[in-house]
Amino acid sequence: MDATDVEKKLLETLRSFETVMVTSKAENGTLHSRPMAVAEVGDGCEIWFATSRESGKVDELSDDTRCLVTGQEGRRNVSLAGRVDVVGDRERVRALWRPAWKAWFPEGKEDPSIVLLRLRPEIGEYWDDTGAKGVRHLFQMAKAVLNGRSAAATEHDARTHAKVPL
Repeated sequence: MDATDVEKKLLETLRSFETVMVTSKAENGTLHSRPMAVAEVGDGCEIWFATSRESGKVDELSDDTRCLVTGQEGRRNVSLAGRVDVVGDRERVRALWRPAWKAWFPEGKEDPSIVLLRLRPEIGEYWDDTGAKGVRHLFQMAKAVLNGRSAAATEHDARTHAKVPL
């Protein structure tokens, strides 16, 4: 797989997640993770989320914009690290609005407390052991065990795992 195919695979894997874990640095210096619904994944792997302007995560991100996003579902995993912007663009809020958000924003898409978080990823990584690719990966692991080698020493196939600078 060439670099374009690897980035497309990262994007495809990322778009398969409805919810991911978002980790930021808390005020006391510890890492703080929480699940967040994905509002949109852009073509450049930018991830958008909706939150309240008054939420603790907005405070955390005003002190340190670095963020880690991870997702796991079945045999698919993804991890992206980058910087988060807090975006108050009302047109963008309206464009991304989901009726399910009304539980958090009773005033609907015009709720003034809604802001968006946009992760601008710097690096991404995916693991996809589904389908035939997963069978191939399991075969490689079994082969490593039979040969007394570490599975970490086996050759990686970009169809199942790759790091992508973004």
